[in-house]
Amino acid sequence: MGGKMGADSGPMGDINVTPLIDVVLVLLVVFMVITPMLSSGLPVDLPMATTTVQVNDVGQHIVISMTEKGEWAVEQEMVEDNAEDALVRLVQAEFNKNPERSILVKADRRLAYGDVRVLMDILAKHRFTTVFVAAGKEG
Repeated sequence: MGGKMGADSGPMGDINVTPLIDVVLVLLVVFMVITPMLSSGLPVDLPMATTTVQVNDVGQHIVISMTEKGEWAVEQEMVEDNAEDALVRLVQAEFNKNPERSILVKADRRLAYGDVRVLMDILAKHRFTTVFVAAGKEG
């Protein structure tokens, strides 16, 4: 009638899924906390674009940011006095870490096109030719 007790019982055949659910929930929380931190570069108010291509930046780009004041930053490191040699040195250091990365320029919407063009000309002059320019979404 009742269940067997003692040494005659064999291994338990049921799978305990509670630890699995705990681990999955912890991983979910970790990814939810980490994901917003993955954006790189400085926070820049991007201009609105008429056509866009959605690019999720998860570290595959070297981000060069231009602030409203016209200051440059490579990733999070500011370029002192917008010096060309300092910019090239920082970009080259990022390429040395991973030469497969491309350059993403993020410029503030209040900047004149000529200011952004100066930066792009410097990059082209030093043969950093794979350049994407980021813009905000329309509307």
